[in-house]
Amino acid sequence: MAEQWLPVGQYIGGVEHAILHLLYARFFTRALQHIGKLDIAEPFAGLFTQGMVTHETYRAQDGRWLSPEEIRKDSAGVVEIASGDVAEIGRIEKMSKSKKNTVDPEPIVDQYGADAVRWFMLSDSPPERDLEWSENGIEGAWRFVQRLWRLFDGLEDATGEDKDLDRRLHRTIAGVAGDIEALTFNKAVARLYELVNAVEKAQPSASRTNTIRTIVRIVAPMVPHLAEEAWAAMGNAGLIADAPWPDVDPALLVDDEVTIAVQVNGKLRDTLVMPKGAPKESVEAAALAAEKIVRSLEGKAPRKVIIVPDRLVNIVA
Repeated sequence: MAEQWLPVGQYIGGVEHAILHLLYARFFTRALQHIGKLDIAEPFAGLFTQGMVTHETYRAQDGRWLSPEEIRKDSAGVVEIASGDVAEIGRIEKMSKSKKNTVDPEPIVDQYGADAVRWFMLSDSPPERDLEWSENGIEGAWRFVQRLWRLFDGLEDATGEDKDLDRRLHRTIAGVAGDIEALTFNKAVARLYELVNAVEKAQPSASRTNTIRTIVRIVAPMVPHLAEEAWAAMGNAGLIADAPWPDVDPALLVDDEVTIAVQVNGKLRDTLVMPKGAPKESVEAAALAAEKIVRSLEGKAPRKVIIVPDRLVNIVA
């Protein structure tokens, strides 16, 4: 059984666990190898140490630690509810029962839902950094979950193609997959914000409908309850947890248009959006016909036109 499961592909834990649990696991694995019971020396192929969740600490005037539920904040500062005495705000430290700076997530989950809390925690910071717990961002996460639901609930069939949206979708699929594998969940969340913004602004089309149907699968690891509800409401069979990750069209990951800077005597005067690999003659003609370039030349004939393909046009007047 050990040979079947080891080495474990990825070890994830707080830095304290990496010191103790990881050390013990490595010791016993090496010991078993040393006496001929195992063929491997390392129990884990990959290591990732996550940051700690931190929170303010509070102390009463007699030195007792106070929990967040035992204080209130007003114009006088931090006050102990039971005594009415002013309390002291201590350092921001990792949550621990001994210093009573833990926060019970149950009331937050009851108010906003588990998916909103998950989304908020994933989006707040890179997982290798400490996370200072604050409820200031949970409202925004909750509003985004509502936006997702409205998007899924308002799904409608339409015709027509939106190439820009198709490209955005496939780049997001590839990007989010890479972010999840790299454990950079906050980057995955940022990509999904951008895609949802683009979908909300897009006109009805088959591309838009397909993008919404695909977003359900991309957000499922972050907001599983919402995704399962939407997946079923869209008429899909089975669980979205068992659905495959969306396929990526490699052709849509490559830009077919480029932005070209146009300079006059070395100074930037305009930009052109041209098909990638456009002939030099077409690029030069478009640059010389641009209104801003015509004004900059002030009727002078160009003495020389230097073109760096797909990047730059420099006109020497």
